[in-house]
Amino acid sequence: MPTVMADRPDELRRWLSERTDLTGALRTSRIGYGQSNITSLVQDEGGASWILREPPPGSHDPSAHNVLREVRILRALANTGLPLPTVVGAGKSEPFYVMTRMEGAPLESEEDAAKISADERFALGQQAISVFAHLHSIDPAAVGLDDLGPHTEYLPRQMRRAIKSWSNWGAESTHDRAWNQVRSLLELDVPSQQRLVVTHGDFRLSNLLIDGARITAVLDWELATLGDPLADLAWLLDDWRSPSDRKISMPSPTRAGGFATRAQLVDQYSAETGFDVGRIGYYRAFTHWRAATLLQGVLLRRRSGAMGDHGSLDLEELDQTIGFLLEEAVDLVQGAGV
Repeated sequence: MPTVMADRPDELRRWLSERTDLTGALRTSRIGYGQSNITSLVQDEGGASWILREPPPGSHDPSAHNVLREVRILRALANTGLPLPTVVGAGKSEPFYVMTRMEGAPLESEEDAAKISADERFALGQQAISVFAHLHSIDPAAVGLDDLGPHTEYLPRQMRRAIKSWSNWGAESTHDRAWNQVRSLLELDVPSQQRLVVTHGDFRLSNLLIDGARITAVLDWELATLGDPLADLAWLLDDWRSPSDRKISMPSPTRAGGFATRAQLVDQYSAETGFDVGRIGYYRAFTHWRAATLLQGVLLRRRSGAMGDHGSLDLEELDQTIGFLLEEAVDLVQGAGV
């Protein structure tokens, strides 16, 4: 199996030295809970540091692991007022890129969130929504991203993609019946998107760098496309779990408490964007269903050993999470949840 650039520090040093000043040898270490592309911290002997992003070894799905697409998005959005790192350079013969290391750290767990005050947690939710609303206000054509994705309706095309993925990953699983039940309910009354925007695709606290209550960078743009802003919002809301919500396999820092409620986030988002959020329950049902599909793919990759031991998951708990997401999706699409 081919090795990733993070495992070849001498080669990485030669490449990086052509683009920035270095001191001594480099060392790299994996960071984050990411289940798709690999993120590594790169440090030299002088204390300087950068972030390296690259697909997992042996990746065969360019659309799912296209880190060079992330480079294009980061460069296009560089002067829009969004908090973003700067791209130092990107590989040509193989896909990887290096970006500046920004201040702050992601909140990846309840323990991380507990280290900041309750006031900071609440303020952080407000700032996250303001950053999110700003992203959705950017005209894709004005920043050269008008071709980032199709101009067709986002939900139908994502449903088609999920159906194809599930046929490869989940058709033989114990969740197949529940997954198809949710699919049938979603297809009954698909809402039309109100505007075509640049969607992040995975906007949550673990993909933001945070310094106190200040967001210093939005990371992990691999799923960004042109799409429906409310689907993007619903994805954030799904991750915004309260202390009373059931614990799932993926950590949710908001379970530490003290954060704004989902309803408060929705109200603020609506006020800042002007979007009608009346059918947010449907969108959350859709993102539950889509998350279950993606997690089924993670489950298969973990079982095959493709992601190694980093950020290892309890596979039984992951399997249970898929079932729970589909169960909750039924309540959401039928109006029993928010």
